[in-house]
Amino acid sequence: MKIQFDNVDFGSMTGPNTFGRRLAKCFFELGHEITNESNADISLVFIEPSGRKLTKRIAQRLDGIWFSPDQFETHNTRIKSLYEMADAVIWQSNFDKNMTTRWWNNPRKGFVISNGVCLKFSEDKNLSEKLLLLHQKYDKIFVCSANWHGQKRLSENVDLFNHLKKFYNSSCLLVLGNNASIKSDNDVFVLGSLPQDFCMQIYKSCDWMFHLAWLDHCPNTVVEALSCGLPVVCSEDGGTKEIVKDFGKILNEEVPYDYRLVSYDRPPKLNFDQIIGPLPEKERLGSYPSLRIEDTAKSYLNIFENILKDQ
Repeated sequence: MKIQFDNVDFGSMTGPNTFGRRLAKCFFELGHEITNESNADISLVFIEPSGRKLTKRIAQRLDGIWFSPDQFETHNTRIKSLYEMADAVIWQSNFDKNMTTRWWNNPRKGFVISNGVCLKFSEDKNLSEKLLLLHQKYDKIFVCSANWHGQKRLSENVDLFNHLKKFYNSSCLLVLGNNASIKSDNDVFVLGSLPQDFCMQIYKSCDWMFHLAWLDHCPNTVVEALSCGLPVVCSEDGGTKEIVKDFGKILNEEVPYDYRLVSYDRPPKLNFDQIIGPLPEKERLGSYPSLRIEDTAKSYLNIFENILKDQ
């Protein structure tokens, strides 16, 4: 099959582009041809069309829609236009599906497919040595990772760490990702943006991830962490809990989200009094979810094949 990828920048490290790069690589390894031109069997458009000519058959991969009140009408125009004409819409989570269908009609065909990740990665010797030194100094190592902005709740991740220090006196928090507006201090270490292999290696070495983002979709960092066997603390609102499931701890919001239009970069505060003791050990959580990119790619391909059969 020849697949056109539209509105994907394979050189970008943002969430949709990172996933697009992983998906295209897996398609190629499965024997399919990848192009950005319209001489293909099907177009896979990420979020909204770039303006490039598309094929007759179109699948829209939709993170979600803009649901801030000041952006809902202006930012969703091209997304909605494609949504209404696409042969199929693929969401990352049921949260995204519910949000979209709450405000718009159902698409022709709709599917929910979680993001995936390749489990093969190379380990760096120097990083291994640094992680070993951390383990010698601390009993527990926590980590959080994102391209940081208001919705991702960096300050709440640090607050959670400070709350948990009542139960884990010998512990530290590693902060990965761009735009972290805090400094390394008091057992909180800001490491910045690192290559995926480094991040995966860190996740394998940690005890828990914090991902308290409000109304997130299906974050790649959480997919990576879970795939490394790292349990995750997350919010009950959004799509993250759908992949965390029982392999982590899901925190209640004081006012559950009801799919209203809201400014998501000004999230409410979390109440950590609901955590009254140490987090469970990994062994008590059971098996972690399978989020292999190969399985994700095959689910996409099944949808493409069904679309092409309808010609």
